[in-house]
Amino acid sequence: MTTGPATGMYLSNKTAPAKPDTKLGRTFHKLLAATAISTLGDGMYLAALPLLAVYLTDSPLVLGFVSAAGEIPWLVFGLHAGALVDRWDRRKVMWWVDAARCVVVGVLCALVLTSEATALSIVLTAFLLGCGQVFFDVAAQSVIPDVVSRDERTLTVANGRMSAAQTNGEDFVGPPLGSALFSIAHVLPFLGNAVSFAVSSVLVSRLKDGIPLRKPGKPETTLRAEIGEGLRWMMRNRILRVLAITACFGNMVFAAKATMLVLLAKEVFGLTDLGYGLLLTAAAVGAFGGSAIAPFLTGKLGPGRVRCFGAMAEGLAILALGLTRDPWVAGALMVVTGGLMAIQNIVAGTLRQCITPARLFGRVLSSGRLVAYSGAPVGALLGSVIASSLGVQALYIIGGAFLAVVGLLSLPALGTRAVAELTKSEVADDEPVRE
Repeated sequence: MTTGPATGMYLSNKTAPAKPDTKLGRTFHKLLAATAISTLGDGMYLAALPLLAVYLTDSPLVLGFVSAAGEIPWLVFGLHAGALVDRWDRRKVMWWVDAARCVVVGVLCALVLTSEATALSIVLTAFLLGCGQVFFDVAAQSVIPDVVSRDERTLTVANGRMSAAQTNGEDFVGPPLGSALFSIAHVLPFLGNAVSFAVSSVLVSRLKDGIPLRKPGKPETTLRAEIGEGLRWMMRNRILRVLAITACFGNMVFAAKATMLVLLAKEVFGLTDLGYGLLLTAAAVGAFGGSAIAPFLTGKLGPGRVRCFGAMAEGLAILALGLTRDPWVAGALMVVTGGLMAIQNIVAGTLRQCITPARLFGRVLSSGRLVAYSGAPVGALLGSVIASSLGVQALYIIGGAFLAVVGLLSLPALGTRAVAELTKSEVADDEPVRE
């Protein structure tokens, strides 16, 4: 059976089916299991790698290089990864990337065991794993509509479960487990990460049912032309353009908020290092809860309005963080901001998957993320300037108000009627989604 991109998709309450099919199937659950296992290993690695860097050298510069090495690949290779993923079989991309990451971490394990690990080897490992993450994330997001369907409710449920699995692995279980294992033996968290990649690779290799296989042939155009096609398609589509721009503004505020949170925790709330860590955990708790309720909210309000109202509410919560001096209130507000951010990310991913032609998934996703991620360094720099000149609380007040205004101004472009009309008139797919 072949269905077009808008088939089975509801974007307003008037057209919603009475009982949407939200059964995700065995293939999706294999993908979910692979993601959960892989992100658990990521959580251990993200906690253990800085610890290893500190063990080898106490230089803040090295820690900065380790952090930057994992983020640079998105900016350098993101667009190329999107185009290549659209050329290749996405299932095989995930399979081979996780197998390669297993080898990379395995080499690091050998270096740690033989006491040959250096700062350079840690930075190189972070860079290579970051490169793999770019390809894996683009392929995984692009394959979800193939695994389930293009029905908006079903995609929201699927994206919510994927988000919950990632939050659980990267924020809840993985970091404390990685730290505990590192205290026992430095190699253990990295060994666990290598095993997680190996298991994930095996699970992904079995993702066959329901996924159209893409046989790479001789490209008809250059990679540069294909990248340009994805960028132009995203910028011409008003929904995707607004999602990317608002995400850029949202990341500006988030980066400023995250960078200065340690100062807010210590100078304003009087918290210890443990208290600061609990604030971060509170945000992760909120993200986990937001992943669970996103399908319900989307069903009631529609995806576009959930995105806009979520940004407005998150902005007001951040503003409130700048006004309160009570650490308990701050913890509750961190739960709220974490949940609202997760909901917005799920809705944005669902909208993108619903309206993007399957052949352009990788390029449109990487183009949108390039625009969105560009706001983070600007926000971190601007936030430090505002905090230095006006105080850390003023940063949260200004940033929160700005984000609330961004959400309000995006409502006309992302309202239920606007989303439904634009989707109906602009979506055109030239290949089947399911077979």
